[in-house]
Amino acid sequence: MSATIISTFNHATSYSNIGGGFFIFLAGMIGNILNIIVFTSLKTFRQTSAAFYMTSASFVNIFQLVVGLLSRILITGYNIDPTKTSSFICKARQFTLITTMLMAFSCMCLAAIDQYLSLTHPWRHLCTVKAASRFIIAIFVVWILHGITLFIYSDVISIEGTGQTTCGLLNTGFSIYYSRFLFPVLLGVLPLIIRVSFGILAFVTVQRLSKREVPVVRLERDKQLTTMVLVEVAVDVVLTLPYSIYNHWYSGSVTFNDSVSSAVNQFIIALTRVVFYGNFAVAFYIYYCVSSRFRKQLAYVLVQMHLRYWPDHELKFIREKIIQQIANYRLIMLFFK
Repeated sequence: MSATIISTFNHATSYSNIGGGFFIFLAGMIGNILNIIVFTSLKTFRQTSAAFYMTSASFVNIFQLVVGLLSRILITGYNIDPTKTSSFICKARQFTLITTMLMAFSCMCLAAIDQYLSLTHPWRHLCTVKAASRFIIAIFVVWILHGITLFIYSDVISIEGTGQTTCGLLNTGFSIYYSRFLFPVLLGVLPLIIRVSFGILAFVTVQRLSKREVPVVRLERDKQLTTMVLVEVAVDVVLTLPYSIYNHWYSGSVTFNDSVSSAVNQFIIALTRVVFYGNFAVAFYIYYCVSSRFRKQLAYVLVQMHLRYWPDHELKFIREKIIQQIANYRLIMLFFK
């Protein structure tokens, strides 16, 4: 009986890693690319600092999905793990994985903060694309410098008593920081607290502005951006908390002595990890569902701007064919003369 249960959970774990992982990966790649197209193609978004942060997050999300999720699918789903044998790949993956996670969550936090500050007169001067680009560069430099420690302390290490190797941390103190603060706090509750707090503040401020004489276009834009940020925060809370609570607070303090509980634990870890990667994949679909402005601009970009050149190409092709046929006809006529 226990063998059947273990086999069932092992299959469920494999399906979560491969099926769920590829679904999140493909949905995330498509969504982030569409985000970049919309936010960079239209002047309305190019001149908005909150949209600049969202665009930056989309770029980073693509790196995170490739380096983090796709490599995780290969490691856990297909047992292809070069980090166990190559010191450089081990170091590079840890550096890129954690650095891009911190960058992505920072962009999301900055978007929430920016949306609130843009609604308050004393701080509105900080909400420009120029200022946003400086904040992004500064925070990216900080996380790259932070990632150097990961590159230094990560390496291929031997697992005692098994003869196997794994990619792990060499320094005990840094390992404690990694498991007790980096993941549960910097990549867990802290970004959520910042985003929830400023998202609620922005929502309250927008409601207050709606009672004043504010230009309709600007008010509608602020309402939709605030809704996009706030709903994304709510969804990310649901996606992040299960992984943070179970993997970094619960499973680390519990010992699983029998095979069944160990199989169940591996399944929950795999499932919550895949759900966690949804943070880097769902933004586009949230924006599309909650913002009519975003839907209209997506349709404008895809239909009118990016698909409009097809008729021109077709006309050019037909015109070239006609010219070629006329030239051939003239050659034939000359030949018979």
